[in-house]
Amino acid sequence: MATFDEEIKTVWNQHAKHYDKKHNQREDRDIWKQILVEHIGKDKNQRVLDMGTGTGFLAHLAAEAGYRSVGIDFAENMVAQAKEIANETNLDIDFIQGDWNELPFENDSIDVIVNRLIMWTVFTPEETLREWWRVLKPGGRILCFCPEDAKERMPSHYTEAIEKLLPLRNANSVQFAQTLKTTGYQQISITELPELCGDKLFRHWALIKGEKEIMSSTN
Repeated sequence: MATFDEEIKTVWNQHAKHYDKKHNQREDRDIWKQILVEHIGKDKNQRVLDMGTGTGFLAHLAAEAGYRSVGIDFAENMVAQAKEIANETNLDIDFIQGDWNELPFENDSIDVIVNRLIMWTVFTPEETLREWWRVLKPGGRILCFCPEDAKERMPSHYTEAIEKLLPLRNANSVQFAQTLKTTGYQQISITELPELCGDKLFRHWALIKGEKEIMSSTN
């Protein structure tokens, strides 16, 4: 989908300056942080990668909770905004501009991957999720926060030609979970999050969770 890369990047670079105020400031940060800690776990030495970090909402919360936080996004303006917010709040976060299909991380180097409102934007879900699998440690987890029970069709961000190429464009939590399962993730679960309201677009958030299996050694 390289032919669309610059068009898509332009869209998110244009959204970057106002994205945080328009979307993230409406969220209850305390509830989000509580949910992250519950599902990431008590070990604050874990390395948490926020995939498609945007202005860094989940990455900032993970850092505030005490985890080793990393965020990656391919839109340079989004990364710049995320860094600016982190500097203003004195958070130590490694924000990287990069491609989530070619991650600049070693195999088995990430404890937890988090993402929010990202799965619908992936052109090749199984291929992309396998790359994410590569960098996860055995036993590492993926936490996908996705909208549940859309009240109407989610708004379009791209041209019709691009939108038609997005397999998970209007997927529900069951479809997201099946994609994780097909790719090889284990211990798949869906957690409804009614405490996180979806405003006018959807009823609430859902968390789709998977795990990279720990392979047993054979003699």
